Amino acid sequence: MNLHQLLLARAEDDQPVHVALIGAGKFGSMFLAQARHTPGIHILGIADLSVDRARAAMRATGWPEEQTSATSPAKALATGATFLTDDAGL
Repeated sequence: MNLHQLLLARAEDDQPVHVALIGAGKFGSMFLAQARHTPGIHILGIADLSVDRARAAMRATGWPEEQTSATSPAKALATGATFLTDDAGL
């Protein structure tokens, strides 16, 4: 089995790999662009010095606005949305 097949299986089982991204700059944005089209990955949270920049990176890479609606990591985990924060220690 290759990585794509493993991620597809996780998506089918509703058991995605939860990812916390630190930094929504150039490299973070490139990851967000790919993750949007990769089944089996859930961007649980993004920590950036600027929450507005993290939100803009998601918007620029094609994520719908409602994806950033989680108000806590627990809500992101429960709903599949993404939590944005400026606290990398969270």
